[in-house]
Amino acid sequence: MAMSVEEQLDSYGFRLAASCSGKAAYTKFVKHEGKRAYISVTSAGSESGLPTSMTERVQVVIYDLKSGDELKPGENFVSLKAFLESLKE
Repeated sequence: MAMSVEEQLDSYGFRLAASCSGKAAYTKFVKHEGKRAYISVTSAGSESGLPTSMTERVQVVIYDLKSGDELKPGENFVSLKAFLESLKE
């Protein structure tokens, strides 16, 4: 049986999170250029904010954990699968 989107993201260390404004994203804590940060993965086309399939386009942004500022501008991936495969490189 195929794993769900949430299960696949979980296997890469991403967890479901919601901001105080109510926007949902899959996030993972990381170090970026020596700063504590997190990666946010959201749907590039869905109103819900969350990708619902491995073939859905996603936007990936790295934010500073303390200030919430973008540390790396958003990058669009052709699919969630393509993004997860880029993590293996």
